[in-house]
Parts: sequence; C-alpha cells; structure tokens
Amino acid sequence: MEEPREVRPARRGPGAAGPVVAMVHGMEDTPESWTPLAEQLAATLPGGCRTYALDMPWRAGNPYRWPHRGTPAHWLREALAGLPEPADVLVGHSFGSNAVLQHLADCGPRGPEGVRAAVLVAPFYRPESLAVDWALHDAALAGFRRTMAEGTRVRLGPRAARMEDDVFSAMVDAVVDRIGPVGFLSLFLQFVGTTELDLTRTPVPTLVLAGEHDEALAGERASALAAAMPAATVRQYPHYRHCCHVERPADVAAGIAGFLRSVLPDPTPTPSPSGAGTTRT
Repeated sequence: MEEPREVRPARRGPGAAGPVVAMVHGMEDTPESWTPLAEQLAATLPGGCRTYALDMPWRAGNPYRWPHRGTPAHWLREALAGLPEPADVLVGHSFGSNAVLQHLADCGPRGPEGVRAAVLVAPFYRPESLAVDWALHDAALAGFRRTMAEGTRVRLGPRAARMEDDVFSAMVDAVVDRIGPVGFLSLFLQFVGTTELDLTRTPVPTLVLAGEHDEALAGERASALAAAMPAATVRQYPHYRHCCHVERPADVAAGIAGFLRSVLPDPTPTPSPSGAGTTRT
C-alpha cells in the first residue's frame, strides 16, 4: 500500500505581488487556519504579499509516523523546497513556530537562503532554570491538553459556547487520545530542546507575538527567549490567546506588517496592534 505523503502541496493564498510569505501551522491544525490572516496581511502590507500555507505532516488527523522519519525542521525544509518560488518570510504558529525556530538555529550565522524575516506566533520556550524532570513532564502533559482544548474551541467557533461542558471535554479527550504518546512526546522533546538551540548567531530579524497569559511563553519563558535570540523582538499582549492569529487576524496582521515594514524596504506606514503590550528585544 502506498505511504501517505508527509508533506503535501502548499495552499496558495491571496496576493500577486510583494514578498513571498510561507505559513507553518501548528499541531493538529490545517493550512486553512491561515486564511483569515493571509487575507488581512495581503491587504495590510504595503505592496501586498504572496502567501503560501504549508500543509505539514503534523496536520489534523495525521497518524504520527512522521516523528520517526525526521525532525520538525527537516519537514519544514521539505515543504519549503516544494514551493514554486523561494520564501522571503517564514510565519509559524505554536508547533509550527518552533519548527521555524529550529530551522533558523540549524542554518547558523548564514541563515536560511533567501529568508529575510521570520514571525513566530505563540511559540514555546524552556528557560535553563526549568529543570527537565517528571514534574515538568506531567505539567507539560496537562498544558498539552489545555492547548488542544483551546484549538478545539477555536475551530468550533460559536458552537463551543452552546456545547455542554462534558460533551466538549469528551471531544478534547478524544483528540488527545488519538494523538497519543508519540504526538505528545514530539512536542515535549521539541519544547525541552529549545534551550539547546544556538539562536545567538541567526541573522534573520524575528518577531515573536504571544499572549501575556499564554503558558507557552508566559513570564520567564518570554524573557529567556528574548535573551537567547538577539535577532528577536518579543511582543506580548494581554488580549492575545494561543490562537490569536485566528481570533484576531486583523490585529496580528497589523503587527506583522509593521514589523516587515521595518526590516523590508517599504516606506508606507502601517498601524501597530491595538492595546498595550510588553516588548522585549
């Protein structure tokens, strides 16, 4: 029987001019989750952009055989190689953000060929002070379920508010059970390994967007990532949740466009996201 393709063709988004933006979805997500942000970004970025939503092996419903065949960064490089034109900008969310982060570290001081900027939406990072022990494993497993619950709530939209709590909880349990230990451990190992990434040499200007209360990058985690990656600007907002790119696409697009305007040649001003936030550089 033919093996399923780990990396599938990217979904071409709106825009016919401007920089090429490759978007990397999170675990148990789909390329379609980028559609609202891609549309907003193409309309907001001066001169527009050409977007490609990558279809990664960790897509919703996958059998989780891909971790045995390559790292997340490996699969990202496979997906980028399949694009019809080179990517100027990499945008990731959650697990996809960390695939981008690993890719940047792997490429060292030269950086990925042709990539001029990166945006990490709700990545996760482990400070050195956070010991890798069974307590961290158990806390990460509980956090994993909360993240899957958040993703499920966002995908359900208004239906989630009308759903009985026990029905919603059973739905989340089914998602976590289907992902299983291999899926969780691939995320856990990626998380604990972030501390070991050499991010000091990457030349790619990187914007990190996250919620102040999103446990993936809350508190010391954000400060540690900012300290470890001189090329990064970490911005946190109290009104952002883990799936802010879906819930607030216009706001996130404005932040990304403003950042890209500062690192790519374009004179047209773009408004910053609404609401006060915390910035670390």
